[in-house]
Amino acid sequence: MAVDGLAWLAVACGLVLIAFAMLDVFLTVLHVQVESPISNHLNRRCWRLLIRASRRLPERTRAEILGWGAPLMIGGIVVFWSVLYIVGFALLYLPFIHDPAGFAVSDVQQQSALGDALYFSALSFFTLGYGEIVPLHPLARLLAVLEGGLGLTTLSLSVTYLLSVYPLISRKIGLSESLNLETGGRSDGVVLAERYVRGGRYEALARRLSGINDELLKLGQSHGLYPVLYFVRPREVHHSFVRVLAIVQGIVATLRYGLDREAHADVVNDPRLLILEEGLLSTLHTLAASSHLAPQPAMPDDVDRARRDHAALIEALGARGLTAASPDDREALEGHIRFRVATEQYIRAYAMNSGYDVGSVHAPYSRWERDTALVGHAEAVETPEEPPAGAEQPRRHSLLDAEPGRPA
Repeated sequence: MAVDGLAWLAVACGLVLIAFAMLDVFLTVLHVQVESPISNHLNRRCWRLLIRASRRLPERTRAEILGWGAPLMIGGIVVFWSVLYIVGFALLYLPFIHDPAGFAVSDVQQQSALGDALYFSALSFFTLGYGEIVPLHPLARLLAVLEGGLGLTTLSLSVTYLLSVYPLISRKIGLSESLNLETGGRSDGVVLAERYVRGGRYEALARRLSGINDELLKLGQSHGLYPVLYFVRPREVHHSFVRVLAIVQGIVATLRYGLDREAHADVVNDPRLLILEEGLLSTLHTLAASSHLAPQPAMPDDVDRARRDHAALIEALGARGLTAASPDDREALEGHIRFRVATEQYIRAYAMNSGYDVGSVHAPYSRWERDTALVGHAEAVETPEEPPAGAEQPRRHSLLDAEPGRPA
């Protein structure tokens, strides 16, 4: 099988494409510490395009469009690998596909060499083999077997990739929903403190904080292993991972710097609370180490905002019957400001990367929005929150609403 100059160029290009595909698959699925510079670069470009294209659209429409980003990227990665392999091997077959010494092709006169090369490459990659094109030369047979093996391996690793990524997505959403319920839809820990600290349930609170820390660290590390998680963008900000970061920030600020250090020493000085603070900082630094998330510089009014938040936090804790830190406690105030300024820049960066309004990340999430306002038993215990004026009133659930013979 003679090879001229142009044929050698096609072979060289094919080898480069195959090498790119193998490298991208290895770094994306198998390597645990390195992000692939190939598909991840394409994903970032795609995400920036979606962000810019949807910037002026209504919020609901924009949320729907951005919600398609991660599924398209995940599916696109698999298609990208397949195309690289198929085109790469097709370029290897191209100089010989109509050479009688290399391949046996039916109806050679009616087919183009490039079309036959792509067709045979696709058949080999997906291990179909209809028989219209048969490799004869030992090198052609070797390439066909190699491509079939890479095809099976790539498809298997693609399934592994999908089965690894999607459970992490559900865990992110599940953790955010759990924390929203735990904190009463607030982005601070006032309700959490009322439920646990006011009742003296210190050990239960500490165990819960330890569980939150473990889950937070696992999900933070998962972003480095599967960078496509940065582009998972739920329609509601309250289901997002950036909401998780904001709530954990609020819990630490409330329990560590909002409560009185003497009256609630068992909580403020609990090692598991300190570990959660360290866990949040570690997670934020892990996210910032990625090429997807550049920390935003501190804003000029970050200190003033943290000071106002500290005053509001003390007031809210006092209103719930908890002993809050004194407004004159400079150590608590300075610690809160230092903590908020150190963490807020990362949370702001994640929100902007996800296309969320930064203010909405910390906004309260009412029981009506969560669709957890009950009728019947709930009314006997407390007065349900009223939905905002002008907002569509969600269906009010009740066990009495169930039809006979159907579960409530």
